[in-house]
Amino acid sequence: MKFHLLSLLVLSAARASAQQRGDQSICDFYAAKNYGENNATTQLKLMQGIIAYAYAGGNSMPNGDKDSTGIFNMGQYRGQDVYLRPWFDGSKATSNNNDQAVNIQWLDGGGTTPLVAFLNGSTPTAEIQKGTNHKLFTHWYYVFGKVYSCSQYKTFLEKSFEPLNPAYVHKYMDLNQTHVGYFIDQLLVASKYYGFSDSDVSALSTNMNAKYNLRCLPPIDNSVTSICLAKECPVAAPSPNCAVYNNVKQRGVDASAAAAGDAPTSTPTPSSPPSSSGGESSSSSLSAGAIAGIAIGGALVLLLAVGM
Repeated sequence: MKFHLLSLLVLSAARASAQQRGDQSICDFYAAKNYGENNATTQLKLMQGIIAYAYAGGNSMPNGDKDSTGIFNMGQYRGQDVYLRPWFDGSKATSNNNDQAVNIQWLDGGGTTPLVAFLNGSTPTAEIQKGTNHKLFTHWYYVFGKVYSCSQYKTFLEKSFEPLNPAYVHKYMDLNQTHVGYFIDQLLVASKYYGFSDSDVSALSTNMNAKYNLRCLPPIDNSVTSICLAKECPVAAPSPNCAVYNNVKQRGVDASAAAAGDAPTSTPTPSSPPSSSGGESSSSSLSAGAIAGIAIGGALVLLLAVGM
């Protein structure tokens, strides 16, 4: 009953968000709102702005959010310190190279410097030097363009690109719900900076947490999406599938593992967001509370149905 009621609340919020935008996706609507028209160029510019703001942080920007500390910088999520930069600067062997954990310096193109220059208007785009840094960000534009439902996201890269399974990419990162929660939270704060309504930010939060921030999520669209893979990550309910994560491929899903699933051992309830010893809220209240752990069967399908 509790799960059913929460699912209805999620659906209600998602429908309200979709009604405000008419038949436009969340990306297309805000591309037009921010830049006067909706096309591949403005959609890409919107994603470049959101990603630059989320990773570099906007707390030093004019009218920037004080809670936008940035994914590449020290921050806090629900009272816990978070520092994700070591996953990107090569100091940790957490990158997956053909099922081997390796050190890769992903910030060889200037790190946050070109992002800040873009945000403060010094450059028309985030002018990241060619290298792994450039590859990382251009692929992020594509991937998050899809997450934000940009209708032209496939044009964001000059060459055809087929993303890897999120679980494969993050296999050796041992991310917990605080890590992933902070990552998502910074994207939400960045979205609000670009004028996203509270209902749209709430819908994004629900969608991203449901698809990435629980362990043993069942496959979605032939993709294995859990990136919260640490042992302390809460298990998805009501229909987890841990077997599919035992041998994650670069792309696609092992059919036998996908069919297996895991039988629930108790009455399923939505998972809770990471607890905080200090009782402090996250930087975006919309990413805290019950919406952080909705696990999803019907709720996720309903979100997808209304354009998320």
